[in-house]
Amino acid sequence: MDKKLTHLWNRHREKKTDNPNQTNQTLLQRFYASRPAMMITSVVIAIVFWFVISISIYPTTPRTVNHIPLKVDIAGTTAEENGLSVISFDVDEVSVQLEGDRAQVGNLDARDLVATASVENVTAAGTKKLAISISSTDNVEFSVKSITPSTVNVTFDKMDTYTFDITPSIPNITFAEGCTLDDDSFVCTPATIEVTGPQQQLDQVASCVAETDQKEQLSASKVLTTDKLLFYNESGALVDSSMFTYDAANFSIEVPLLYQKAMDITYQITNAPSNFDTSCLNLALSADKITLAAPNNTLDEMNEFNIGSIPLRDIDLDFSRDFVVSVPDEYKNQSGLTTVTLTLDSAGLTKKDFVLSDIGVINAPGSYNFDVLTQQLTVSVIGPEEVMSELDASDITVNVDLLSYSIQADAVDGNTVTFNYTPTISCAKYNNVWAVGDYRVAVKGVRSTGTTSSSGSAAVTTTAAAGQ
Repeated sequence: MDKKLTHLWNRHREKKTDNPNQTNQTLLQRFYASRPAMMITSVVIAIVFWFVISISIYPTTPRTVNHIPLKVDIAGTTAEENGLSVISFDVDEVSVQLEGDRAQVGNLDARDLVATASVENVTAAGTKKLAISISSTDNVEFSVKSITPSTVNVTFDKMDTYTFDITPSIPNITFAEGCTLDDDSFVCTPATIEVTGPQQQLDQVASCVAETDQKEQLSASKVLTTDKLLFYNESGALVDSSMFTYDAANFSIEVPLLYQKAMDITYQITNAPSNFDTSCLNLALSADKITLAAPNNTLDEMNEFNIGSIPLRDIDLDFSRDFVVSVPDEYKNQSGLTTVTLTLDSAGLTKKDFVLSDIGVINAPGSYNFDVLTQQLTVSVIGPEEVMSELDASDITVNVDLLSYSIQADAVDGNTVTFNYTPTISCAKYNNVWAVGDYRVAVKGVRSTGTTSSSGSAAVTTTAAAGQ
């Protein structure tokens, strides 16, 4: 039995050796008998057939390319011939739908295409709506189905050069107490600048400002530097200066300081009797303080600002007087005051006339004996109503005070001198009444016995006029 089995096995091996393809055929048959293998084979065959058919039947293909940069070039156009330049345009990039040979179009991207605005017919300045075209950098042929956007607004203008004055600006600079900016010396270097740019934008410029963003509190003059130049129109709005060019890169702003001080405005009452109380006068100034400034600390020595004087005799019930504010050249009037008005509040006051006959002479020079030739003088007196109701002519004194008098040479006739003089009118009983008006009395002086004279005038001085 074992021998029979061995024999059958040997015969089987001999058959396989005689037909070596039997094993391979079995494997191939087994491969194609597999379902996945059949599916893969079918897909590959389908793709090949689709590719062949698409090339044969559909040789062209559509394609969309995005983000193509827009170019606006006027070189060699009538726009350039007319001196125009491209100022701005409102489209940066476009998208295009095109169609062409599948082998060429299929590989195109934004780098292979050029979007161009058509400027051939532009001859004048202004904003123009121009068509956009698409071309290939490698001369690839295709047809354009659509361009998005299909037009662009391009602004054209002529370039020109204008000269502007430069105004300095320091919005973030503050000043220490007692200091202020000297506007008259607040300047920028350079003071003017030539700016090249589009005419339409240059025409809008009303002011050119060099401005510093520096923040600082100054207590002394200083020079600041900035590279910021701004342009404003008449309404105070910024003008687009992105197309402007100028030579200067930096601007120096000189910031000069003044030391300022506020002080009381004062005045004097002159020709008042020695016992008169000037505080009883209810006088008021239209401005009672003024601020002055100087480039140094000389103002420290000033505590008040005097506008002038007024004779007591000029202050009537309706008194009002304007004083011109005159500031010394070394100071600046920061308050802007040009005049100050002094007025009397006459409420509670009244005026009354008195006839006075006892006119005396006091403080006369010793070389002459003086007499008043005027016998009577009618005087108007002002004072509080309750005082004036009791005031009598006997309470009023009229004197010719010659303390400051100097005899006029042309008034001397031999040993006699005559002149008119303004008397001093006072009231010893009350210190709040005063005479109003301009009064003159005639005075005669006779040379005293024992004084010598040469041509009648040796003892005469001429330093002052009578009655002044």
